[in-house]
Amino acid sequence: MEIKIANTELKEITSIFYRILIPRPIAWVSTISKEGIDNLAPFSFYGGVTANPPIVSLGIGKRKGKHKDTAQNLLDTKECVIHLTNVELSEKMVMTSADLPPEEDEFEMAGISKLRSTDVKPSRIKEAHIAMEGKLYRHIEVGNTPGDMILVEIVRIHIDDSILDENGKPDVSKIDPLARLGGRKYASLNEAWDIIRPN
Repeated sequence: MEIKIANTELKEITSIFYRILIPRPIAWVSTISKEGIDNLAPFSFYGGVTANPPIVSLGIGKRKGKHKDTAQNLLDTKECVIHLTNVELSEKMVMTSADLPPEEDEFEMAGISKLRSTDVKPSRIKEAHIAMEGKLYRHIEVGNTPGDMILVEIVRIHIDDSILDENGKPDVSKIDPLARLGGRKYASLNEAWDIIRPN
């Protein structure tokens, strides 16, 4: 099978692209609007960019040509909290992907507890084991739509002590991260092993 992008309908390209760009970590992002309303939504076009300083990228599509609430809030208030999603919270995470009006709070809708952040205004998820407070680093419009590529600089990381190993580092087996696959499919990390890299 070969696919020439220029000769393929967008719907088909999207369906295939989402099914081969796997597994994807899920950024569960909380923001706050100019009016002070909390917002919470998941995004799987997400990844690390650099560690000095820590910067991550969020790929956020537009809805009917307009910024989604997360992108709009980040552009307006320039702050967010990015949570690592685990298997235990997967059902609630999916609930927060609903297309709600901007004045509705996804924390309340999904029954998720809030904690006050330290360096930014958006709330963080009490139930999440890892939360990264971040500030807008750069916004770039990408593609034909175009979509929003948002770079976020991480300024503080919260890690629950319960997922640390004996050396004080996050233990993958305790984190139990959730991955996004294609369509409605998600996956857990059932097995991990070490591979020695060459010098």
